[in-house]
Amino acid sequence: MTLTIDMDVILNNLIKDLGPSVYFILISSENGVIKKSYINEEEFNKASISLNISQLYELAEETTESIGLHSPDFNIIHTDNYYILSIKILEHLVILLTEDQVEVKGVFNTINNSVAPP
Repeated sequence: MTLTIDMDVILNNLIKDLGPSVYFILISSENGVIKKSYINEEEFNKASISLNISQLYELAEETTESIGLHSPDFNIIHTDNYYILSIKILEHLVILLTEDQVEVKGVFNTINNSVAPP
């Protein structure tokens, strides 16, 4: 079964479902090029964030490969009262800055519900 992934649908559904709890959402290529973005209120350096997260994924992939594990599908960073979630979907990274009160399971449900058969 083939599925289609519409990054606009994922972006819009995350914004709708997370509301004011999400500060930014970036959808980038694996090498850090921004494809889609949403920023709530403050201005962030999107290019720097995207590049750093993509480099983090590259390092995680190298590390897991060197010890014989599969590459990671997601990464969660917790700081103060915030989560930075980065989720790899095919050849894209979805990067979110949210309040830590957000249920991470809800983010994955939103993304899974945004994927549809062609």
